[in-house]
Amino acid sequence: MDSIELAHNENGRITGASYISLDRYETVTDPFLQHHVVLFVIKGAIDLTCKHYSEKTVREGSMTFLSRGGLLHIKAGNARTSLLVFGFDEVAIRTTDSLVDFLTTHGNLKGHVHNTLPMKTSIRHIVEGIVTEVRKGKLKDASICQAWHTVLFITFVTYYTKAQVTEFFRPLVSSEINFRDFIENNYLEVDGNVEKLILFSGMSHHHFHKQFNEEFGMSPKTWMLERFKQELIHHSSRPNATTSFVASKLRITDVRLCQLTRKYYNCTPMELIEKLKK
Repeated sequence: MDSIELAHNENGRITGASYISLDRYETVTDPFLQHHVVLFVIKGAIDLTCKHYSEKTVREGSMTFLSRGGLLHIKAGNARTSLLVFGFDEVAIRTTDSLVDFLTTHGNLKGHVHNTLPMKTSIRHIVEGIVTEVRKGKLKDASICQAWHTVLFITFVTYYTKAQVTEFFRPLVSSEINFRDFIENNYLEVDGNVEKLILFSGMSHHHFHKQFNEEFGMSPKTWMLERFKQELIHHSSRPNATTSFVASKLRITDVRLCQLTRKYYNCTPMELIEKLKK
């Protein structure tokens, strides 16, 4: 968001924040987030739309994480709604070995949920401190930005469980820890759209394609098509498979599944299921 006061430290890392006050039904829109955001709802409630969901209500005392690369639309649900938007390009704090192991094992096993979390007392104190610094105009100082960045992420891994941290920061933590796991567990989210997968990863086009080729030995589009067909056949071969069952496993609608089976196998999903039974 343009309103975030961003500061670059000597290593080029970006951290910044913005305090926003809104009346009821007032809106804030950013057509393309340039960085990751933790959004804290200090007072009131908002309806939030981003690349992962539409009009999700986030209430007072809660926070949510938004990864860069998509539309952001905020509509205040109450008068005198106030928000703190904390923007950053990477998590500077490396967590404990046990937490890294946990994230590697569990960080990619679910779809992109982008859960909210309640602000515990420790987080509330940090938010209040950052708001004070923003109002004084001190967040333009890179060293102060970095100090708040450090305190914020240490607090996350200290006062929230491993599972909460993992779910809250998806897909950021999963994509930074294990590229192969990120691809294999999230490619179904994008329905064959390479550009969308790159946005989910938070990587540059060049870095993404380079790492993908090194890891899989082919282009992302070719790999996703081959992997999708393998998954389609696997789930269609399951005992008592139905169109809805297969579609749910592939995270697509029944209509979309019909389109794809027609395109690749010239038959309906049920016809494919019957053929695989023989």
